[in-house]
Amino acid sequence: MLSLKNVMLAAFSFALVSGANAIGGGGGGSNGPSKMIVGDSIFALSGDIHSYLEDDLNEEIDTHARSGCQMLGGNLICSSYYRIPRQYDRASKTGIDTVIFNGGGNDFLLGDGGDCSTSACVSGVLADVEEAIAGMVSDMQDDGMDQIIFLGYYYTEDENNNAINLESANYKAANYPAMGIDFIDTRASFQGNEWRYISSDGIHPTAAGSRVLADLIKAELN
Repeated sequence: MLSLKNVMLAAFSFALVSGANAIGGGGGGSNGPSKMIVGDSIFALSGDIHSYLEDDLNEEIDTHARSGCQMLGGNLICSSYYRIPRQYDRASKTGIDTVIFNGGGNDFLLGDGGDCSTSACVSGVLADVEEAIAGMVSDMQDDGMDQIIFLGYYYTEDENNNAINLESANYKAANYPAMGIDFIDTRASFQGNEWRYISSDGIHPTAAGSRVLADLIKAELN
């Protein structure tokens, strides 16, 4: 099982790299991007998902995702200034009609959820994360977004995190359709191929894993 120290060291080692991948370009207009990515290091660490989507769709995609970022609060790797709701708030919406995002994992790896020792605590943090996501989605809908896609987390070797992911994914599958969110459940696509799709840090996707995630997103796009 990965320790929190190892997680933080792995994420911190690549923080500058992922910061470079957080393009944060504003832009839109008739010739600008129509899609935006916000979220955490699943997108930002290698930037592969973003690159695959741009290449496959032959279009520019705006990205503001950063490694270590949480839905709630901040940490040494990603301050609260760049928490995922703020990534969306600070981004230009000009020309954007589709948002692709994720979030919540770092609220347990690096945030308050990491201190939970009871199921009630876990459920409480999950509820707070979902409240933040609902607020983001409400803002996106107010901004006239045509499609909102949430990329779910896959299972890893950490059984504690997998139990949290199960509770989270069950909630999303049951509630997101009515909220106007297209939820991508990635778990089945990674199951049995973790050795190929998850990097040696036990968390982030390899290039092959990012290819799978990009394909899932592409298939979900209107």
